[in-house]
Amino acid sequence: MSPLYTFARILRLISLAMLFGGSTAVVFSAIVLIKAATAHGMAPLDAAAINAPVFIEFSKVAAIFAITLVISEAIEIKGDLHNLEGRNHKWRMGRYFASIVCAVCTFIFAFGVVPQMQQAMVTMKTNEAAHKEFQRMHEMSRIIFSGTIAFALVSLVIPALGGRKVTD
Repeated sequence: MSPLYTFARILRLISLAMLFGGSTAVVFSAIVLIKAATAHGMAPLDAAAINAPVFIEFSKVAAIFAITLVISEAIEIKGDLHNLEGRNHKWRMGRYFASIVCAVCTFIFAFGVVPQMQQAMVTMKTNEAAHKEFQRMHEMSRIIFSGTIAFALVSLVIPALGGRKVTD
């Protein structure tokens, strides 16, 4: 195994660990902090607005790890091109697919949803249309961010299920 291939495998695991674990931690923190704030009488919208910078900053980190995930998978695919036959071909292709979908979800979140939410946050307390836009984007972000988490987990788990080369 070449050093580049080994580096790509390590980079892939770190990227997926951050996309899965980091995203899960951010969501867990948001849920806990918003519930605590609303339990102390804060309006849910105000609590969400206070917590939003965590998602905004994490979206930048997640985008970087999504880029490194795509790069690492590209390196591994290039090294695997001669080896795409046999019993584990579908598992590897499934893993590559899950990684790419994870990265796409992350890119949509970081470059599509978050900037629009930031813009709506500026005026949502005084502008009802901005408030509705923020809520719409927030609901969309839940689905997309869930995709990041779910597909990162799938990509991490697939090698344990059958994604490794089997020699007879």
